[in-house]
Amino acid sequence: MTTVSEYIFDFLQKKGINTVFMVSGSSAMWLTDALKRKDNLKAICNQHEQVCVMSADIYGRLNNTPGVALVTIGPGATNAITGVAGAWTDSSPLIVLSGNASSKLLKYEQDTAIRQHGTQSLDLSNIVSHITKYFAVIMQPEETRYHVERAYFEAMEGRRGPVWLDVPVDIQNKQVPENMERFTPPVTNYEIIDTVTINRLLSNSKKPLIIAGGGATQNEITTLSHTFSIPVVTSRMGIDNIVSSDSLFVGRPGAYGDRASHFAIQQCDLLLILGCRLSVSTIGYYPVRLGLNAIKVQVDVDAKELAKTDVPVDYKFCTTVGKFVEAVKNIKLDLNLKEWIEHCTEMRVKYPVVLEEYKNRNPLNAYYFTHLLSELVPDNTVITVDTGSVSNIVSQTWNLKKGQRYFISGGLACMGFWAGAIGCLDKPAIALTGDGACAMNIQEFATLKYYRLPIKVFVYQNNGYMLIRHNQHNYMNDRFLGVGPDSGVQTPDYCKVAGAFGLPSVRIHADDDIQNKINEVLTTKGPVICEVMLENFGEISPRIASRVMPDGSLKACEFDDLFPFL
Repeated sequence: MTTVSEYIFDFLQKKGINTVFMVSGSSAMWLTDALKRKDNLKAICNQHEQVCVMSADIYGRLNNTPGVALVTIGPGATNAITGVAGAWTDSSPLIVLSGNASSKLLKYEQDTAIRQHGTQSLDLSNIVSHITKYFAVIMQPEETRYHVERAYFEAMEGRRGPVWLDVPVDIQNKQVPENMERFTPPVTNYEIIDTVTINRLLSNSKKPLIIAGGGATQNEITTLSHTFSIPVVTSRMGIDNIVSSDSLFVGRPGAYGDRASHFAIQQCDLLLILGCRLSVSTIGYYPVRLGLNAIKVQVDVDAKELAKTDVPVDYKFCTTVGKFVEAVKNIKLDLNLKEWIEHCTEMRVKYPVVLEEYKNRNPLNAYYFTHLLSELVPDNTVITVDTGSVSNIVSQTWNLKKGQRYFISGGLACMGFWAGAIGCLDKPAIALTGDGACAMNIQEFATLKYYRLPIKVFVYQNNGYMLIRHNQHNYMNDRFLGVGPDSGVQTPDYCKVAGAFGLPSVRIHADDDIQNKINEVLTTKGPVICEVMLENFGEISPRIASRVMPDGSLKACEFDDLFPFL
């Protein structure tokens, strides 16, 4: 006979999942034991539940299957919430399994709304149901099949996202009956693409442009762009939808974007918005004027995103980007877009992000270092980028190569996301983080060491929180608090920390042979911590700047008027 715990892991293994990220705990004891006895499932033991979920997040995005995190009762579950919220905003397929108190105690909590009945126990439904596509407590063994099948379906269907199954400790080791209720997936009816209208719009366009988001794939975007020779810009979540060497790649717009992509969006006459939710961080602060001269077509699998009215969109299609591309790629058109493509290319060349003057800075300039690093990191590497100034600088600068994947914490922008690179497992990966963000999950150096993961962690050392330092300089008249050693934040010597965990380390200064040291890091087997000593107050630009008004409010500049002003 099969227990509830065994059934869950048998199901996941049959779906092609081969790894579970976990922190053990007494109230998940039977789930943990079933995982231990499952030969075809590998357990990665993290040091913190937040990173279990972040690792599962990247595993899911990378492998096109749900990542799985196993946590225990109470604080184990609440520690996981930040990672779940990130997966919720970034549409990452994810399954969280949690142990809880006995079903009797948990049922009493549910029925009476008492704060707690038992030790560590919490009724999780009201806490996590708003950041999951599906939450269920398996209160009876015969419910197991339905909940597991539905959870997998919800994680993968439509706009993907996290699901959560809570399993009381007394239920985990009970046997499931042979005949259990199955989940019957509903039929998903996607909107039919009006190819006649798309044909007409493309035929009349002289300056079409694609903005590709996290809801698209590189194959879909390159297929469409090259079929019709349409230039492409990408949101942060869509950076790996097109390699930087592609002749149709223009740039990456945003609050910290580049001039070429901003000019292209404001100059195009047809804007195809594919799998991009048009967040403020992507489109700036005057959405009604985005692509002011363009007819706008938006494709998104989430009807709620299409229902937004802040950006005036002329045609909306509730479907996947893949289905849209399949429907329109066979339209026969002979477009003459040579002049528009040349113009976009010229703008990209004319307005580089990495300026020549950066190379002579001492300490090192972050843009210049990132440029050197991106040139040396090989094809087919997974790039994980943390939040803060490092996210802005790297996302503006990175030269994406063939086969590279690029992952950030997009919607939640969570510091410490570098540690999610653990979800890459044995794939070559680099994690880029700031000295402040790295400290948020510094305990995962132990995980890198134990599993000998081939992850190279580059710590951008700028003596604290450089992005906040800039904000307090620009808008608070240098009233610094919580940004560096002079205001309450002391970051460690990461080479010494690496040594404490038994990890090799490299430190890079401006006067070093930088390329040689980068290659040393990249060619060393196993994990390496590389601390890069950078300017404490280096530029973060181009950017959409704001001015403080007399009433104390901030007024942002126009989308295509980036700082430093031309």
